[in-house]
Amino acid sequence: MTQPLIDLLAKFPQQRVLVVGDAILDHYVVGSVSRTSPEAPVPVLNAEREEWLAGGAANVARNLAFQSAETIFVSLCGEDDPGQQLIEIVRAESRIRLEMEREPGRLTPLKTRFVAQGQQVLRVDREKSTPPSPAVEKRLLARLRKIMPSVDGVVVSDYAKGLLTPSLLAEIIGLAHEHNVEVVVDPKGTDYRRYRGADLITPNRKEAQDASGIEITSEESRVAAARTIQKQVGGKAVCVTMGSGGVAIHPRRGAPSHISARAREVYDVTGAGDTFIAVVALARFAGASFAQAAELGNLAAGIVVGRSGVAAVSIDEIRREVEGAEGVRKWVGIDELQAIRRSLARSGRRVVLTNGCFDILNVHHIRLLSEARALGDVLVVALNSDASVRRLKGEPRPVLTVSERAELIGSLPYVDYVTVFEEDTPHALLERLRPDILVKGANAEEVVGREIVEKHGGEVRQLETGFGPSTDDVIRRAAEGMSRPATGKV
Repeated sequence: MTQPLIDLLAKFPQQRVLVVGDAILDHYVVGSVSRTSPEAPVPVLNAEREEWLAGGAANVARNLAFQSAETIFVSLCGEDDPGQQLIEIVRAESRIRLEMEREPGRLTPLKTRFVAQGQQVLRVDREKSTPPSPAVEKRLLARLRKIMPSVDGVVVSDYAKGLLTPSLLAEIIGLAHEHNVEVVVDPKGTDYRRYRGADLITPNRKEAQDASGIEITSEESRVAAARTIQKQVGGKAVCVTMGSGGVAIHPRRGAPSHISARAREVYDVTGAGDTFIAVVALARFAGASFAQAAELGNLAAGIVVGRSGVAAVSIDEIRREVEGAEGVRKWVGIDELQAIRRSLARSGRRVVLTNGCFDILNVHHIRLLSEARALGDVLVVALNSDASVRRLKGEPRPVLTVSERAELIGSLPYVDYVTVFEEDTPHALLERLRPDILVKGANAEEVVGREIVEKHGGEVRQLETGFGPSTDDVIRRAAEGMSRPATGKV
């Protein structure tokens, strides 16, 4: 099944998708807690940094754009500062065309999360769920009528903030069917009759229980709940997500199927549903079966739960997850890694980075990487590209291609991510990633990039790796058929 899924991923950039739903501004205040307040028995958060992100349906649009789909986002916000900030954030996404209505007197939903030592300690919501005025709803509908003929599919992301009234939902679904495009819905509430006609609806387990009135305790009860929802919605399929229990697809015709979740450490479920609905919808619009779409969505959501805060995943990340090799899955591009780095920073996790050729693993590499990982929470290994190694080392280096080196390094349990840079120095990479700690061997006379890391508040550590053959020793011994020990260092 691997190749068909990879073929589907290749079609993602060809899709043009309309997202309609509630936009939310996500605000993170990250710091540390070391004492309680003398005024009340509550922790005192020493705020160190803040970040604002597009959440709710805006994060669904962001996920689609990150997967290279052309995305049109239709939503509603207030004429307030959070609304303006949300607009600016979404407009900065190059593959999202924003169609935002602003309504005087409306509160733009704002969720502020306070994070200490990598854990949320409090969330404060500022919102008031009210429907748009008739005049605003009329303008939204006019936008949708112009957009609908040009899209390949529609995603409805309902966060119950008031935008998606029953009348607007009926118009969206009716317009989509007039133009023969599917509608995929991420629902809220308990009355799913408001989504009547949607092709695919994706409640989680609790939502499915609440909407159907059936407690899901077994496969039989899950099937009964899905059938009840199917009767309410009348679409093609119901997809029930169950977190660590995987995903179950219940088509209108045919037997249900279950897809198990891939085991991984769950760090933060924020945004996992947005990623799931984006990938499932995009896969369907690209021609996937319901089972194939659910499989891809399940893999993508699994990546997100290992990160902090709302996050997006790329086509390349999902492809590596499909391919399944641990070393390959850890290989990420610089853009992806920068997004991951921001997520890690929100959670307060320390990022350690080391860079080099790593051409033929030797004992020094193993010791260095093992000790480097112990210095922080996440270890990133940045590899020189093949062309860069040739410029630095000369022929016949590298002995192993960058793909081989990345897979070998990525297979080590203490390596979290592997990336590749084309330049002869890691300067540009360090400017973008700003690791907390840069690690090199103790024998390095000069640590290239030291000034960049220290400028951004990081530190440089040089680790002693003891005795043993260097890469040059290994190559020479192999060429000469030698077996005597060597004492060189990397």
